Amino acid sequence: MTRFVSLVLIFAVTGCATVPHAAPTVAINVEKRVEMRPLPTDPATEALPPGTPKDDWVLPTEAGSCLDKAGKPVAGATGPCPAQSGVSLSESRAARAQLYQIRYPELRRLYEADRMVWTAHRELYEERLQQADQKIRDMQPNWLERHSLQLGIVGGFILGAALTVSLTYAVHQTK
Repeated sequence: MTRFVSLVLIFAVTGCATVPHAAPTVAINVEKRVEMRPLPTDPATEALPPGTPKDDWVLPTEAGSCLDKAGKPVAGATGPCPAQSGVSLSESRAARAQLYQIRYPELRRLYEADRMVWTAHRELYEERLQQADQKIRDMQPNWLERHSLQLGIVGGFILGAALTVSLTYAVHQTK
């Protein structure tokens, strides 16, 4: 009885054993994580260089807009008459537009770094999925394991029949 109890305890203890922790295959470096770097400042709210005027205006200009049909300046036209069409910006608006042009490459580089990190994560994830699928395939029973009960029953029946016939033949021969 004590042997039976000790066997049950051994099976229970080994059955509850945990799988050893797998070491990560990718080196973890917290300082190089993209998500830990601060984002660049928002160009819409970033402070402009000192000495930049506070005016914020945009004016469309049309070539010859201050000239009449004869090509003479219209009375009441302010400022010089533009020779080319375009847009006039205040100094602060031009500085803000330049900040947008500067920040875009920074954000683009962060986005590309993010994509590289997530690509590496995806590759690692796919590799682990393939390893898990292979382990599951390896754990599947083969034909002999799947049909062992039927083979045991048929084999036992044939062996029992052969023993019965041979014993009755041997007893019959000894008489």
